Amino acid sequence: MFHEDEEVSGRSIELTDENPELTTALVEAARDIINKVYANYAKPALENRDRIRSILEIKRFSGSLEQGSKIVIAVDSTWSKPVLEIVSGVFGVVASGYVVVGPSGTSSYEICRVVSLVGNSEKHINTAIEISAKIMEYDAAAKALDKHSYADMVMLDGSLYFSTRPSFFKPAREVHGDPLENVSNIDELISISSAMLLKLFNKADKAHVPVVGVVKRVSSTFIASYIERSDPELANRLRKLNDKVMLSYVLEPGEYIVISSYLDIFKEHLNIMKRFSKALKHRRIQAILDTIEMCVSEEAGEELKKLCNAMKETAIIFYKPPSDMVYPQAIRLDVYPKSRIDEIVKYVMLNTSQNAVPIPIDYADRFIRLESTSIKRLYSLILNYGIKEKSNALIALGLTNPQKSYLFML
Repeated sequence: MFHEDEEVSGRSIELTDENPELTTALVEAARDIINKVYANYAKPALENRDRIRSILEIKRFSGSLEQGSKIVIAVDSTWSKPVLEIVSGVFGVVASGYVVVGPSGTSSYEICRVVSLVGNSEKHINTAIEISAKIMEYDAAAKALDKHSYADMVMLDGSLYFSTRPSFFKPAREVHGDPLENVSNIDELISISSAMLLKLFNKADKAHVPVVGVVKRVSSTFIASYIERSDPELANRLRKLNDKVMLSYVLEPGEYIVISSYLDIFKEHLNIMKRFSKALKHRRIQAILDTIEMCVSEEAGEELKKLCNAMKETAIIFYKPPSDMVYPQAIRLDVYPKSRIDEIVKYVMLNTSQNAVPIPIDYADRFIRLESTSIKRLYSLILNYGIKEKSNALIALGLTNPQKSYLFML
Protein backbone atom coordinates (compact mmCIF):
# COMPACT_ATOMS: atom_id res chain seq x y z
CA MET A 1 0.00 0.00 0.00
CA PHE A 2 1.23 3.52 -0.89
CA HIS A 3 1.31 6.35 1.59
CA GLU A 4 -0.43 9.56 0.47
CA ASP A 5 2.81 11.54 0.35
CA GLU A 6 4.72 8.84 -1.49
CA GLU A 7 5.92 9.73 -5.02
CA VAL A 8 4.90 7.17 -7.60
CA SER A 9 6.55 6.67 -10.96
CA GLY A 10 6.61 3.87 -13.45
CA ARG A 11 7.06 2.78 -17.01
CA SER A 12 5.03 0.46 -19.17
CA ILE A 13 6.59 -1.42 -22.07
CA GLU A 14 4.26 -3.11 -24.52
CA LEU A 15 5.52 -6.47 -25.77
CA THR A 16 4.99 -7.08 -29.46
CA ASP A 17 6.14 -9.42 -32.17
CA GLU A 18 7.90 -6.58 -33.95
CA ASN A 19 11.29 -7.42 -35.39
CA PRO A 20 13.89 -6.27 -32.78
CA GLU A 21 16.33 -5.48 -35.57
CA LEU A 22 13.79 -3.06 -37.05
CA THR A 23 13.29 -1.44 -33.64
CA THR A 24 17.04 -0.91 -33.28
CA ALA A 25 17.18 0.65 -36.74
CA LEU A 26 14.24 2.94 -35.91
CA VAL A 27 16.00 4.11 -32.74
CA GLU A 28 19.03 5.07 -34.80
CA ALA A 29 16.80 6.77 -37.38
CA ALA A 30 15.09 8.77 -34.60
CA ARG A 31 18.42 9.98 -33.26
CA ASP A 32 19.58 10.87 -36.75
CA ILE A 33 16.41 12.90 -37.41
CA ILE A 34 16.79 14.79 -34.11
CA ASN A 35 20.42 15.65 -34.85
CA LYS A 36 19.72 16.79 -38.42
CA VAL A 37 16.70 18.90 -37.46
CA TYR A 38 18.66 20.58 -34.69
CA ALA A 39 21.71 21.28 -36.87
CA ASN A 40 19.77 22.49 -39.92
CA TYR A 41 16.81 24.34 -38.38
CA ALA A 42 16.91 24.86 -34.61
CA LYS A 43 20.58 25.83 -34.26
CA PRO A 44 20.62 28.59 -36.95
CA ALA A 45 17.46 30.14 -35.47
CA LEU A 46 18.70 29.97 -31.88
CA GLU A 47 22.23 31.20 -32.60
CA ASN A 48 20.94 34.21 -34.55
CA ARG A 49 17.80 34.89 -32.51
CA ASP A 50 18.90 38.26 -31.12
CA ARG A 51 20.04 39.51 -34.53
CA ILE A 52 16.77 38.43 -36.12
CA ARG A 53 14.73 40.13 -33.40
CA SER A 54 16.70 43.37 -33.85
CA ILE A 55 15.76 43.48 -37.56
CA LEU A 56 12.11 42.43 -37.39
CA GLU A 57 9.51 44.92 -36.19
CA ILE A 58 8.12 42.72 -33.44
CA LYS A 59 4.98 43.91 -31.69
CA ARG A 60 3.42 42.76 -28.43
CA PHE A 61 -0.29 42.28 -28.04
CA SER A 62 -1.49 44.42 -25.16
CA GLY A 63 -5.22 44.45 -25.74
CA SER A 64 -8.07 43.54 -23.43
CA LEU A 65 -8.36 39.97 -22.20
CA GLU A 66 -12.09 40.01 -22.94
CA GLN A 67 -12.78 37.67 -25.85
CA GLY A 68 -15.54 39.71 -27.45
CA SER A 69 -18.37 38.29 -29.52
CA LYS A 70 -17.12 37.74 -33.07
CA ILE A 71 -19.05 35.40 -35.33
CA VAL A 72 -16.71 33.60 -37.73
CA ILE A 73 -17.38 31.54 -40.85
CA ALA A 74 -14.61 28.92 -40.98
CA VAL A 75 -14.15 27.11 -44.31
CA ASP A 76 -12.17 23.96 -44.94
CA SER A 77 -11.75 21.15 -47.44
CA THR A 78 -10.28 17.70 -47.17
CA TRP A 79 -9.43 14.94 -49.59
CA SER A 80 -8.59 11.27 -49.65
CA LYS A 81 -4.95 10.55 -48.88
CA PRO A 82 -3.43 8.68 -50.53
CA VAL A 83 -5.44 8.61 -53.75
CA LEU A 84 -6.85 5.18 -54.52
CA GLU A 85 -4.83 3.21 -57.07
CA ILE A 86 -6.97 1.11 -59.38
CA VAL A 87 -6.20 -0.84 -62.53
CA SER A 88 -7.21 2.05 -64.80
CA GLY A 89 -5.28 4.73 -62.88
CA VAL A 90 -6.16 6.64 -59.72
CA PHE A 91 -9.11 8.46 -58.20
CA GLY A 92 -9.60 10.79 -55.30
CA VAL A 93 -12.42 12.55 -53.48
CA VAL A 94 -12.60 16.12 -52.15
CA ALA A 95 -15.16 17.46 -49.64
CA SER A 96 -15.67 21.11 -48.69
CA GLY A 97 -17.84 22.90 -46.18
CA TYR A 98 -17.99 25.45 -43.38
CA VAL A 99 -18.94 25.99 -39.76
CA VAL A 100 -20.25 29.18 -38.15
CA VAL A 101 -18.54 29.75 -34.81
CA GLY A 102 -19.61 32.26 -32.18
CA PRO A 103 -18.74 32.87 -28.52
CA SER A 104 -20.84 29.89 -27.43
CA GLY A 105 -19.48 27.46 -30.03
CA THR A 106 -20.74 26.14 -33.37
CA SER A 107 -24.19 27.41 -34.38
CA SER A 108 -24.41 26.16 -37.96
CA TYR A 109 -22.50 23.94 -40.35
CA GLU A 110 -22.79 22.53 -43.82
CA ILE A 111 -20.97 20.13 -46.13
CA CYS A 112 -21.28 22.12 -49.35
CA ARG A 113 -19.87 19.75 -51.90
CA VAL A 114 -18.14 16.45 -52.61
CA VAL A 115 -16.18 16.05 -55.85
CA SER A 116 -14.50 12.98 -57.32
CA LEU A 117 -11.55 13.11 -59.71
CA VAL A 118 -10.36 10.23 -61.91
CA GLY A 119 -7.22 10.09 -64.03
CA ASN A 120 -4.13 8.18 -65.11
CA SER A 121 -1.37 10.07 -63.28
CA GLU A 122 -1.19 10.22 -59.48
CA LYS A 123 0.88 13.41 -59.64
CA HIS A 124 -1.64 15.08 -61.98
CA ILE A 125 -4.62 14.01 -59.84
CA ASN A 126 -2.97 15.18 -56.61
CA THR A 127 -2.36 18.63 -58.16
CA ALA A 128 -5.90 18.77 -59.57
CA ILE A 129 -7.30 17.80 -56.17
CA GLU A 130 -5.36 20.55 -54.38
CA ILE A 131 -6.51 23.25 -56.81
CA SER A 132 -10.09 21.95 -56.92
CA ALA A 133 -10.15 22.08 -53.12
CA LYS A 134 -9.22 25.79 -53.18
CA ILE A 135 -11.94 26.51 -55.74
CA MET A 136 -14.45 24.66 -53.57
CA GLU A 137 -13.34 26.60 -50.47
CA TYR A 138 -13.72 29.98 -52.19
CA ASP A 139 -17.14 28.93 -53.45
CA ALA A 140 -18.22 27.60 -50.03
CA ALA A 141 -17.11 30.84 -48.35
CA ALA A 142 -19.07 32.98 -50.82
CA LYS A 143 -22.21 30.88 -50.36
CA ALA A 144 -21.81 30.94 -46.57
CA LEU A 145 -21.63 34.76 -46.65
CA ASP A 146 -24.93 34.82 -48.52
CA LYS A 147 -26.58 32.60 -45.90
CA HIS A 148 -24.93 34.15 -42.84
CA SER A 149 -24.66 37.83 -43.63
CA TYR A 150 -24.41 38.62 -39.90
CA ALA A 151 -20.89 37.07 -39.72
CA ASP A 152 -17.96 39.28 -38.72
CA MET A 153 -15.16 37.37 -40.42
CA VAL A 154 -14.36 34.59 -42.89
CA MET A 155 -11.48 32.18 -42.21
CA LEU A 156 -10.12 29.71 -44.73
CA ASP A 157 -7.82 26.80 -43.96
CA GLY A 158 -4.71 27.57 -46.04
CA SER A 159 -3.17 30.51 -47.83
CA LEU A 160 -5.47 32.87 -49.69
CA TYR A 161 -3.26 32.66 -52.79
CA PHE A 162 -2.10 29.84 -55.03
CA SER A 163 0.54 32.16 -56.45
CA THR A 164 3.43 29.90 -57.43
CA ARG A 165 2.14 29.23 -60.97
CA PRO A 166 2.00 31.88 -63.73
CA SER A 167 -1.57 30.86 -64.63
CA PHE A 168 -2.78 32.10 -61.23
CA PHE A 169 -2.18 35.63 -62.53
CA LYS A 170 -4.54 35.05 -65.46
CA PRO A 171 -7.94 34.95 -63.72
CA ALA A 172 -10.69 33.52 -65.89
CA ARG A 173 -12.82 36.38 -67.19
CA GLU A 174 -16.03 34.43 -66.75
CA VAL A 175 -16.90 31.27 -64.85
CA HIS A 176 -20.11 29.74 -66.15
CA GLY A 177 -22.03 27.00 -64.38
CA ASP A 178 -20.04 24.44 -62.45
CA PRO A 179 -16.39 25.61 -62.43
CA LEU A 180 -15.13 22.03 -61.94
CA GLU A 181 -17.25 20.34 -64.58
CA ASN A 182 -15.23 18.84 -67.44
CA VAL A 183 -12.08 20.85 -66.67
CA SER A 184 -8.94 18.70 -66.85
CA ASN A 185 -6.25 21.27 -67.67
CA ILE A 186 -4.29 22.26 -64.54
CA ASP A 187 -3.57 25.81 -65.70
CA GLU A 188 -7.25 26.33 -66.50
CA LEU A 189 -8.16 25.15 -63.00
CA ILE A 190 -5.66 27.58 -61.47
CA SER A 191 -7.06 30.41 -63.60
CA ILE A 192 -10.55 29.56 -62.33
CA SER A 193 -9.29 29.52 -58.73
CA SER A 194 -8.04 33.11 -58.88
CA ALA A 195 -11.31 34.20 -60.50
CA MET A 196 -13.29 32.53 -57.70
CA LEU A 197 -11.08 34.21 -55.09
CA LEU A 198 -11.78 37.62 -56.63
CA LYS A 199 -15.48 36.81 -56.52
CA LEU A 200 -15.17 36.02 -52.80
CA PHE A 201 -13.25 39.24 -52.12
CA ASN A 202 -15.88 41.27 -53.96
CA LYS A 203 -18.65 39.73 -51.84
CA ALA A 204 -16.66 40.23 -48.63
CA ASP A 205 -15.96 43.89 -49.51
CA LYS A 206 -19.67 44.55 -49.98
CA ALA A 207 -20.40 42.91 -46.62
CA HIS A 208 -17.46 44.74 -44.93
CA VAL A 209 -16.11 41.38 -43.77
CA PRO A 210 -12.36 40.54 -43.65
CA VAL A 211 -11.10 37.29 -45.19
CA VAL A 212 -8.32 35.44 -43.35
CA GLY A 213 -6.22 32.54 -44.60
CA VAL A 214 -4.79 30.34 -41.83
CA VAL A 215 -1.61 28.75 -43.19
CA LYS A 216 -0.65 25.60 -41.29
CA ARG A 217 1.85 24.03 -43.68
CA VAL A 218 4.27 26.91 -44.18
CA SER A 219 7.00 26.43 -46.78
CA SER A 220 7.56 30.13 -47.51
CA THR A 221 10.86 31.84 -46.67
CA PHE A 222 9.58 35.42 -46.79
CA ILE A 223 11.29 36.33 -43.50
CA ALA A 224 14.74 35.56 -44.88
CA SER A 225 13.93 37.76 -47.90
CA TYR A 226 12.73 40.51 -45.54
CA ILE A 227 15.95 40.24 -43.50
CA GLU A 228 18.06 40.53 -46.66
CA ARG A 229 17.15 44.22 -46.85
CA SER A 230 19.20 44.85 -43.70
CA ASP A 231 21.60 41.93 -43.43
CA PRO A 232 22.27 39.86 -46.60
CA GLU A 233 24.85 37.69 -44.83
CA LEU A 234 22.37 36.73 -42.10
CA ALA A 235 19.66 36.11 -44.70
CA ASN A 236 21.89 33.60 -46.47
CA ARG A 237 22.37 31.69 -43.22
CA LEU A 238 18.63 31.52 -42.70
CA ARG A 239 17.61 30.74 -46.27
CA LYS A 240 16.83 27.05 -45.57
CA LEU A 241 14.53 27.86 -42.66
CA ASN A 242 10.85 28.24 -43.49
CA ASP A 243 9.07 31.16 -41.86
CA LYS A 244 7.20 29.01 -39.36
CA VAL A 245 10.21 27.24 -37.87
CA MET A 246 12.25 30.45 -37.69
CA LEU A 247 9.58 32.53 -35.98
CA SER A 248 8.61 29.70 -33.66
CA TYR A 249 12.04 30.17 -32.09
CA VAL A 250 12.17 33.96 -32.44
CA LEU A 251 8.75 35.11 -31.19
CA GLU A 252 7.71 35.08 -27.55
CA PRO A 253 4.11 34.27 -26.52
CA GLY A 254 1.90 37.30 -27.17
CA GLU A 255 4.18 38.71 -29.90
CA TYR A 256 3.52 39.15 -33.60
CA ILE A 257 4.96 40.69 -36.75
CA VAL A 258 3.23 42.15 -39.79
CA ILE A 259 4.40 42.12 -43.40
CA SER A 260 2.17 44.82 -44.82
CA SER A 261 1.89 43.70 -48.46
CA TYR A 262 1.73 40.14 -49.77
CA LEU A 263 2.41 41.38 -53.30
CA ASP A 264 5.51 43.41 -52.37
CA ILE A 265 7.19 40.68 -50.29
CA PHE A 266 6.26 38.03 -52.86
CA LYS A 267 7.82 40.08 -55.65
CA GLU A 268 10.92 40.77 -53.54
CA HIS A 269 11.17 37.10 -52.63
CA LEU A 270 10.92 35.96 -56.26
CA ASN A 271 13.73 38.29 -57.31
CA ILE A 272 15.96 36.79 -54.62
CA MET A 273 14.97 33.20 -55.43
CA LYS A 274 15.71 33.78 -59.09
CA ARG A 275 19.39 34.17 -58.22
CA PHE A 276 19.55 30.65 -56.78
CA SER A 277 17.33 28.87 -59.30
CA LYS A 278 18.20 26.53 -62.14
CA ALA A 279 17.05 27.22 -65.70
CA LEU A 280 13.53 25.74 -65.62
CA LYS A 281 12.54 27.27 -62.28
CA HIS A 282 14.27 30.52 -63.25
CA ARG A 283 12.03 30.82 -66.32
CA ARG A 284 8.87 30.13 -64.30
CA ILE A 285 9.82 32.74 -61.70
CA GLN A 286 10.59 35.27 -64.41
CA ALA A 287 7.21 34.57 -66.05
CA ILE A 288 5.44 35.39 -62.77
CA LEU A 289 7.56 38.54 -62.28
CA ASP A 290 6.80 39.69 -65.83
CA THR A 291 3.08 39.29 -65.16
CA ILE A 292 3.30 41.17 -61.86
CA GLU A 293 5.11 44.01 -63.62
CA MET A 294 2.13 44.25 -65.97
CA CYS A 295 -0.19 45.02 -63.03
CA VAL A 296 0.36 48.75 -63.35
CA SER A 297 0.58 48.86 -67.15
CA GLU A 298 -2.16 49.69 -69.61
CA GLU A 299 -1.80 46.20 -71.09
CA ALA A 300 -3.07 44.55 -67.88
CA GLY A 301 -6.61 43.24 -67.99
CA GLU A 302 -9.18 44.26 -65.40
CA GLU A 303 -9.00 40.88 -63.63
CA LEU A 304 -5.20 41.03 -63.26
CA LYS A 305 -5.39 44.55 -61.83
CA LYS A 306 -7.99 43.44 -59.30
CA LEU A 307 -5.89 40.44 -58.28
CA CYS A 308 -2.71 42.50 -57.86
CA ASN A 309 -4.59 45.14 -55.87
CA ALA A 310 -6.01 42.43 -53.60
CA MET A 311 -2.53 40.94 -53.04
CA LYS A 312 -1.17 44.40 -52.27
CA GLU A 313 -3.99 44.93 -49.76
CA THR A 314 -3.28 41.59 -48.08
CA ALA A 315 -0.99 41.53 -45.04
CA ILE A 316 0.90 38.53 -43.72
CA ILE A 317 0.88 38.12 -39.94
CA PHE A 318 2.94 35.73 -37.84
CA TYR A 319 1.94 35.48 -34.19
CA LYS A 320 2.36 33.41 -31.06
CA PRO A 321 -0.67 33.40 -28.77
CA PRO A 322 -0.17 34.13 -25.06
CA SER A 323 -1.86 30.83 -24.13
CA ASP A 324 -0.08 27.47 -23.94
CA MET A 325 -0.07 25.13 -26.92
CA VAL A 326 0.63 21.41 -27.25
CA TYR A 327 3.26 22.23 -29.87
CA PRO A 328 4.45 25.83 -29.31
CA GLN A 329 4.82 27.46 -32.70
CA ALA A 330 4.24 30.61 -34.70
CA ILE A 331 1.08 30.81 -36.79
CA ARG A 332 0.77 32.51 -40.17
CA LEU A 333 -2.30 34.44 -41.32
CA ASP A 334 -3.04 36.07 -44.68
CA VAL A 335 -5.34 39.00 -43.89
CA TYR A 336 -7.47 40.82 -46.48
CA PRO A 337 -7.88 43.74 -46.29
CA LYS A 338 -4.91 44.85 -44.21
CA SER A 339 -6.93 47.69 -42.70
CA ARG A 340 -8.52 45.03 -40.43
CA ILE A 341 -5.21 43.81 -38.93
CA ASP A 342 -5.82 45.09 -35.39
CA GLU A 343 -9.16 43.36 -34.89
CA ILE A 344 -7.83 40.12 -36.43
CA VAL A 345 -4.79 40.12 -34.14
CA LYS A 346 -6.98 40.71 -31.09
CA TYR A 347 -9.32 37.89 -32.06
CA VAL A 348 -6.66 35.25 -32.76
CA MET A 349 -4.54 36.14 -29.73
CA LEU A 350 -7.53 35.36 -27.53
CA ASN A 351 -9.04 32.55 -29.61
CA THR A 352 -6.27 30.15 -30.59
CA SER A 353 -6.55 26.49 -29.64
CA GLN A 354 -3.83 24.27 -28.22
CA ASN A 355 -3.52 22.82 -31.73
CA ALA A 356 -1.91 26.10 -32.86
CA VAL A 357 -4.77 27.36 -35.05
CA PRO A 358 -7.59 29.84 -34.45
CA ILE A 359 -10.45 28.00 -32.75
CA PRO A 360 -12.91 28.29 -35.71
CA ILE A 361 -10.43 26.48 -37.98
CA ASP A 362 -10.09 23.77 -35.34
CA TYR A 363 -13.88 23.31 -35.45
CA ALA A 364 -13.91 23.23 -39.25
CA ASP A 365 -11.06 20.73 -39.39
CA ARG A 366 -12.90 18.37 -37.04
CA PHE A 367 -16.18 18.65 -38.92
CA ILE A 368 -15.01 18.50 -42.55
CA ARG A 369 -12.90 15.39 -42.88
CA LEU A 370 -12.63 12.30 -45.04
CA GLU A 371 -11.43 9.43 -42.91
CA SER A 372 -10.18 6.07 -44.13
CA THR A 373 -13.56 4.55 -43.25
CA SER A 374 -15.25 6.96 -45.69
CA ILE A 375 -12.96 5.85 -48.53
CA LYS A 376 -13.60 2.22 -47.63
CA ARG A 377 -17.36 2.87 -47.74
CA LEU A 378 -17.02 4.67 -51.10
CA TYR A 379 -15.05 1.80 -52.64
CA SER A 380 -17.54 -0.73 -51.27
CA LEU A 381 -20.39 1.24 -52.88
CA ILE A 382 -18.52 1.32 -56.18
CA LEU A 383 -18.09 -2.47 -56.15
CA ASN A 384 -21.67 -3.15 -54.98
CA TYR A 385 -23.28 -0.91 -57.59
CA GLY A 386 -20.93 -2.23 -60.25
CA ILE A 387 -21.88 -5.84 -59.50
CA LYS A 388 -25.58 -5.00 -59.24
CA GLU A 389 -25.57 -3.25 -62.61
CA LYS A 390 -23.24 -5.86 -64.15
CA SER A 391 -20.92 -3.06 -65.16
CA ASN A 392 -18.05 -3.77 -67.52
CA ALA A 393 -16.04 -1.20 -65.54
CA LEU A 394 -15.39 -3.60 -62.66
CA ILE A 395 -12.08 -4.90 -64.00
CA ALA A 396 -10.81 -1.35 -64.48
CA LEU A 397 -11.96 -0.53 -60.94
CA GLY A 398 -10.00 -3.33 -59.31
CA LEU A 399 -7.29 -2.44 -56.80
CA THR A 400 -3.96 -2.49 -58.59
CA ASN A 401 -2.09 -3.11 -55.34
CA PRO A 402 -4.48 -4.98 -52.99
CA GLN A 403 -1.80 -5.71 -50.40
CA LYS A 404 -1.53 -1.94 -49.76
CA SER A 405 -5.23 -1.55 -49.03
CA TYR A 406 -4.39 -1.09 -45.34
CA LEU A 407 -3.44 2.50 -46.22
CA PHE A 408 -7.08 3.46 -46.62
CA MET A 409 -9.09 0.53 -45.29
CA LEU A 410 -9.41 -0.46 -41.66
